[in-house]
Amino acid sequence: MSVIWHKVWFDLWHHKARTFMAVFSIAAGVFAIGSIFGLVEQLEGGMNEAHQAVAPSHLNIILRQPIDRDMARGVAELPGVREVELLNIMTTQYRRTVGDEWQPATVVMRDDYENQLYDWMILKEGSWPVGRVAAVERLTSEAEGLAIGDTIILDMPGTDREIQLGGKIRHPFIAPPEFGGAPTFFMDSEGMARLGLPEGSFLQLLVQIEPYSEDYAQEQAVAIKDELAKQDIGVFAVIYQEPEEHWAQDLLSGMTLVLRILAVVSLFTSVVLVVNTMTAVITQQTDQIGIIKAVGGGMGLLMRIYLAGVAVYGLIALVIALPLGMVVAFAGTAWMLDFFNIDYEVFRWSNRAILFQVLAALAAPLLAAIWPVWKGAGMSVREAMATYGLGGDFGFSRLDRAVERLGEKFLSSPYAIALGNMFRRKGRLLLTQVVLTTAGTMFLMVMTLSASLTNTLENELARRQYDIRLNFTRPYRAERVVALANQMPGVVNAETWYSVTGTVMKEGERVQDTGGLGAELFGIDAASDVYRPLITSGRWLEAGETGNVAVISKEMADFNDLVVGDVITVDLGELGAADWTVVGFYKAIVSDPFTTDPIYAPAEAVVAATKKAERASLVLIKAEDERRAYTASLSSALRALYEERQISINVFTSRTKMEDREYAYNQFSILLVMLMGLAGVMGIVGGVGLMGSLSISVVERTREIGVLRAIGAQSPAIMGMFMMEGVLQGVFSWVLTVPLAFVVARPVAVAMGEILILTELDFAFNYGAVALWFVIVVVIAIVASVFPAYSATKISVRESLAYA
Repeated sequence: MSVIWHKVWFDLWHHKARTFMAVFSIAAGVFAIGSIFGLVEQLEGGMNEAHQAVAPSHLNIILRQPIDRDMARGVAELPGVREVELLNIMTTQYRRTVGDEWQPATVVMRDDYENQLYDWMILKEGSWPVGRVAAVERLTSEAEGLAIGDTIILDMPGTDREIQLGGKIRHPFIAPPEFGGAPTFFMDSEGMARLGLPEGSFLQLLVQIEPYSEDYAQEQAVAIKDELAKQDIGVFAVIYQEPEEHWAQDLLSGMTLVLRILAVVSLFTSVVLVVNTMTAVITQQTDQIGIIKAVGGGMGLLMRIYLAGVAVYGLIALVIALPLGMVVAFAGTAWMLDFFNIDYEVFRWSNRAILFQVLAALAAPLLAAIWPVWKGAGMSVREAMATYGLGGDFGFSRLDRAVERLGEKFLSSPYAIALGNMFRRKGRLLLTQVVLTTAGTMFLMVMTLSASLTNTLENELARRQYDIRLNFTRPYRAERVVALANQMPGVVNAETWYSVTGTVMKEGERVQDTGGLGAELFGIDAASDVYRPLITSGRWLEAGETGNVAVISKEMADFNDLVVGDVITVDLGELGAADWTVVGFYKAIVSDPFTTDPIYAPAEAVVAATKKAERASLVLIKAEDERRAYTASLSSALRALYEERQISINVFTSRTKMEDREYAYNQFSILLVMLMGLAGVMGIVGGVGLMGSLSISVVERTREIGVLRAIGAQSPAIMGMFMMEGVLQGVFSWVLTVPLAFVVARPVAVAMGEILILTELDFAFNYGAVALWFVIVVVIAIVASVFPAYSATKISVRESLAYA
């Protein structure tokens, strides 16, 4: 073995604590890089792979009225349409037993479960639905605790009937229960007929077109709408699906970007700890550097010795972090994909993430170590042999003297020494503070981001001055809808809106709507304050306004370069078309996963455009008690009343405001949990950095400890001195963190808002988190100080005097 490796192995083996902390710090950053980048790549790849495997339709068309096979055949014969598959989807209610509350549910029917064309549903267990035996969606089974053989009660016309569950099915395109998706069940045509839809009638079309392109898909959707309109069939919504990309990619893109950024920050803090460690090693071994130079060793030899040690740190860290990162990335991917009903069972890994981990473990630490190693290796023999290390001249600068005076005035002697020792190695102090301050700033930013999201969501919900929203499957007479609502105890006010779906055009060209789900023109009372969205430009509708003015979404405006004052044409199919002047843009902070793009206009103008007066597509209810249990019970009672009077409710878009609140928070819960996890990792890394700094300090002060023992210092005093130094470093980092976090939190919240919800968050600095971080950083400091402080108490006078 060469001289280089003899020294490398000696340093590694005889300084196990330092080796452990260096390896751990590198491994933490490498693990963050591997697990997060691996998770992101597998998540995106797994989603798209699962999406492509089920032969996704290009157009999922939900109808307002049922059609028969002959009508569907006419759609299939349109130019550019490859094939049409028929199925049914209905909204109803279900419960487990007679005494349970009714819950909204969705029932799906395929024309032929054994020979599906598009959006393949997969039988996971049991059998396909047949006759009186239904099947349950796999996610519904898990969320509701339903198993094969269980019975449920479905709300059927004329009676409630028990239905046995005979299978579990994976539906690739349903909203997860965590994101507000309704329980989903499957029946055949016989079962659907019992729900009131005759056999041979269908409410949904799955369509593929050729050749596929996004623009051509939109053109064909318009052609299909026109074809159906000739037969008085209205279209409720058109859901466009990219054949290569999963529908939830946009939902996760903002979150994955944030995670990548935080992974890089975690690696940066690990690299800072490498700089700290190598600076301390060089400081401790300056006399050895002098000896090596005195016997002929040059700068190149010294750099190879110390950089080889760093490379070994990195290799050991890679051996630890690589498999751990792969396992966590796979497990995290499987966990997240399960939310979207995707099986991810065969262990996989990301080659790109592995490459990033190798670079993070080897290249990053080596680059970080070059500066302290180069500085140490560049010392002359005289400098190396004469130096007492960095900080050996403590007490000569104004800062040092100020620190000494402060300690003497306010602290007892051991703690005054601890304060002075903290500033003795200013370079090491700076690097340790960088790590702790970064961890604290990240923690406060995450907590502030959470508070800002909460504030934004609460402000959005406060704009909704209603407690229950009930959407109907088709328009009904408004007077009757309001009268029925007002007869229900607990209803304070009921207001109806009329809406109709359409295609938006500007100067003869189709306007792109958000998500491609179609646009919906809402006629509302401009004087009402039941709902006023966040206006980002222009104005909201004014009381008494009756002209053709409209407020559209900011996304629609951005997609199509629309400005306030532009004129758009809304083609309402069989109801004709009308021009509308855009007077404002609004931003919907939270929207349903599958809804059309609302356009708000005065009710009188919509009546004039559609020639449909006194019609109601939905009713907004203000309850006398807005608590969740009360509004849920009232909503259930209203649904039962309406259904009893043959007014059919659409459970896709009918919710209480408290359910909207829960849905909104669920959308961001996964991200916030991950952010908090990363903030925790940063706190651990900061604690390891502080532990490493104090451990090296103990080694450097071996002689001082011996002197203190020789003059009678007891173990508790020595231990308290080092623990006080750790606590002072933690408190000092907190003092730096708070103003830094306050400065950077707002721009970060703005940026995250643009990434996550495409608008600026309503900023709310989390002052409670400031106190919480103080407690956390003190605990981290105490825990990180225990081992170094305990080690200091074990140094005897003889050992200290023998130390060289």
